[in-house]
Amino acid sequence: MLGLDFDLGDPDHEWDLKDEYSATVNVFLHFTVLGVIALVTGRPFLFPSLGPSAYLIATGEKDRAEGPYHVIGGHAVAVAAGMIAYALLGNEVSAYVVFARPDPAFSMEVVYLWGSGTLAMMLTTTAMLLTKTNHAAACATTLIVALGLMGGLEDAVIIVTAVAILWYFHDRVISTLAVRYGFKPRDARE
Repeated sequence: MLGLDFDLGDPDHEWDLKDEYSATVNVFLHFTVLGVIALVTGRPFLFPSLGPSAYLIATGEKDRAEGPYHVIGGHAVAVAAGMIAYALLGNEVSAYVVFARPDPAFSMEVVYLWGSGTLAMMLTTTAMLLTKTNHAAACATTLIVALGLMGGLEDAVIIVTAVAILWYFHDRVISTLAVRYGFKPRDARE
């Protein structure tokens, strides 16, 4: 690996350019594939919680964060929890609409969103711990659904499918190329 001394306040810090490059290329490839799918289908195969998942996968985090059971399972749990919370408390409102209004302060719609988001996080936390699908990035997914930003069965299927494509493409294509060409990143926490 190519390493350079790079002082960021710590004289012992060594910056491995190959790791940073490989993670950046990984994320580019992940989002290119999902972007093309979104372009062709016209469906939201790109959404905010994919960012943290792609980062964890691309930077070589430990299996607890990047394995298919955790990544796909965590997002599936989060979608289910978000849908349950939104059905119970969301009252068919959307954070897009509510917070675009001139003065949403003290409105019941904010209370609905608050309750839905809180319940979704509680359900997601409990379910991920019980199923051992611990994937923190999925907590953003549960809020996306619980706050009415994406919802319904079609969006639920799209979310889980996009996450599965992200993981599968990384595992079967990107990782194979990374090993072949010697640019597989190390665990970012090491």
